[in-house]
Amino acid sequence: MNLTDLFQVMPIAYGIDAMFYVALVASLASAYVSYDSGQTAAKQAEYNAQAQADAIGAEQKRQAAENEENRRRAVQEQRRFRSQQLAAMSGSGAMLGTGSSLALEADTWAKQQTELADQQRVNDLAQNQLAFQRRSTLAMGAAEAGQIRANATGQAISSLASTASSGYSAWSTRPQQAKTAA
Repeated sequence: MNLTDLFQVMPIAYGIDAMFYVALVASLASAYVSYDSGQTAAKQAEYNAQAQADAIGAEQKRQAAENEENRRRAVQEQRRFRSQQLAAMSGSGAMLGTGSSLALEADTWAKQQTELADQQRVNDLAQNQLAFQRRSTLAMGAAEAGQIRANATGQAISSLASTASSGYSAWSTRPQQAKTAA
């Protein structure tokens, strides 16, 4: 039996008008379309979150490369500065290992190491913040998609329940044939 036959037989068999069946099919189709569009919106939310997370990841990589280059340049500049300092001390006739000149060199080196460590802590903090932002973006996208899916499922169930209720109401209140006495 195909769908056309069903529409022709059902009204006769149950004494219900064909319009009810058309409304039933339309209601079911509407529930499906609503559910399907909710699923599509959820997929879009996940896609958008992933795209944002990928952009954050790319920025994280860019910053890491920039930070490494800045560190390399700072180390190179510090070496150059210490070499100039040693050259100036040797030009004045001071001998390394004789006290104040050596202490000056050690202080310079310690100060430069502290600057590098401070810079590295700032860079690490920025990297951690970007990593957290990336994870948060993905989690928020997943939560949004889950909420959209739950809403779509709830709306579809509600629509189907309403359709079933209307159908039962129409079926249960149809005119009954009088029973004949046997």
